[in-house]
Amino acid sequence: MRATTKLATFAVVVAVVFGAAWAVGAAVGPVDVGDDNSHTAHNAAAVDGGELPRGLSVAQSGYRLVAEAASVAPGAMHEFAFRILDDEGAPVTAFQELHERALHLIVLSRNLVDYWHLHPTMDESGRWSVDLPALAAGSYRVFADFQPENADNLTLGIDIAVPGTVQPAVAPAAADVATVDEYTVRMKAAPTVGDNELSFTVERGGEIVTTEPYLGAAGHLIAIRAGDMAFLHVHPHTGDSATVTFTGELPTAGTYRLFFDFSHDGVVRTAAFTVIVPDQMSMTETSMTETSMTETSMTEAHEGH
Repeated sequence: MRATTKLATFAVVVAVVFGAAWAVGAAVGPVDVGDDNSHTAHNAAAVDGGELPRGLSVAQSGYRLVAEAASVAPGAMHEFAFRILDDEGAPVTAFQELHERALHLIVLSRNLVDYWHLHPTMDESGRWSVDLPALAAGSYRVFADFQPENADNLTLGIDIAVPGTVQPAVAPAAADVATVDEYTVRMKAAPTVGDNELSFTVERGGEIVTTEPYLGAAGHLIAIRAGDMAFLHVHPHTGDSATVTFTGELPTAGTYRLFFDFSHDGVVRTAAFTVIVPDQMSMTETSMTETSMTETSMTEAHEGH
């Protein structure tokens, strides 16, 4: 089978598998952010008309993300280029800065393991380009987070394929501790459906360190909902505490991947976490069962006397 035929078959499989996930995401509703007023403009209107979560659509509100290629070569750095087009098909060249950049590009493997937060550059024609790292074979979701001048902030997403034999990989189990290089990052959270407070502390050698400013903040948190890959991008509460705290809304029960970007000693690192938001009905049933068991035990103890 020729390489082009293999790639076409791979693309069809990806479209079928993840088309179903997209439909699920559209049904369960938008991913919104919390009430951190300092980032109201960035986090306004997670969806256009409440129809889609952020990052699931290639076009929204009169803007479209158009990549020059739908696939990249595996195993080597490769330029990725794209444009943001308006509703007339013209490249957009005027953008408002969001956190010291005109556009943020998130690249995430479909297995929710491999993650990069990149900052492309734009030429005078509106062509954005960035060198992608060497990617293993598989499917990747690319999110462009930007705000055209005199318009709302948007997050558009597209898929890119890297041809080759895909090595299976599974996201790590839920945990509140992650390690990256010589750093240990601890997360404090009690995930529930709705508003959540997520706090992170960074340690090195057993000592808590204070993160350095990165893109104008003490850290950045990006959350992706497993299944449909809905996108949630929040920023920390203000303050000089060594604990970096975020407020965000996890809209449904399910599994999420959190990517905490922080800077220390001039290097940006990412700590990744898997978070499971339990179903509220299951939690209620469990609580009722535990209460019933406690009451039964108390009754039996009383009758024993």
